[in-house]
Amino acid sequence: KVMCPIITTRSHHTKKGHKMSSPYELLKQQERKKDIYLPKTLELANSLFLAFIQKNNSIGLKLCLVLSGAKSQIEYDENNAVRFNVDMLCDIMNTSRKELSTNLKKTVDVHFTYINSEGGLGYTTPIHSYEYVNRNKEVLIEVSSKAKSLFTELGKGKYSFGSANANNLMNLKNKHSLKMQLLLEQINNFDENIAKRKRYTLKQLNGYFGVNHRSYYEFEKSILKPVQKEINSSSKLGFIYEIIDDKPSGTGRPKIKEVIIDLIEKKII
Repeated sequence: KVMCPIITTRSHHTKKGHKMSSPYELLKQQERKKDIYLPKTLELANSLFLAFIQKNNSIGLKLCLVLSGAKSQIEYDENNAVRFNVDMLCDIMNTSRKELSTNLKKTVDVHFTYINSEGGLGYTTPIHSYEYVNRNKEVLIEVSSKAKSLFTELGKGKYSFGSANANNLMNLKNKHSLKMQLLLEQINNFDENIAKRKRYTLKQLNGYFGVNHRSYYEFEKSILKPVQKEINSSSKLGFIYEIIDDKPSGTGRPKIKEVIIDLIEKKII
């Protein structure tokens, strides 16, 4: 386990005159160590989720949770398929039949590349196929064997996807709120001795949320503020954020270099 470095305001030189890392560099080193301590099964699961995020498929993200068994027990047949009553599935995911049908078409086009526990490269299409049966009253969803194992991992409690929290996720309307919730789940699974926070540049945030804002202020207005309001009012895992800027060398607005996102845990009444 990695202990958090102690940062002081003393001179950054040793007695022998060798230059030490600055407080900012030490923080960056700490950030890099976080990913090392993220369990491999969660790395694979995050890769699976990110595949849906990149396609902006919010229904696909919710379907991942349903297939994980976080909401209720899931039974796969010999072909790795699950049969759902369409109306019940729509009710669980808080969506309509039309929206479900449209997004299922997008879902079968999602694929992802991953690295397994032995360091080998893998590639799979999580949702292989879907078929409406029994006069469109039911839908049969078939997944890949790798996706099935990852969905199963998600349902074992390594994420805080308990049934209550899964309900909150299903009720999120903003697709960016779903993405942020998954990001918070990742942060929540850092090693216990690592601060539960993450630093992001605008480029990284744009890439994760699938947007292209030119400034931090635009990103804050369209993503951070509305997402924070929705998540913090309904989910156990919430967040606060801080925009960090460089001290201006002269007059004018200071240049922003990153956003810090801190996890907060709340009691759901």
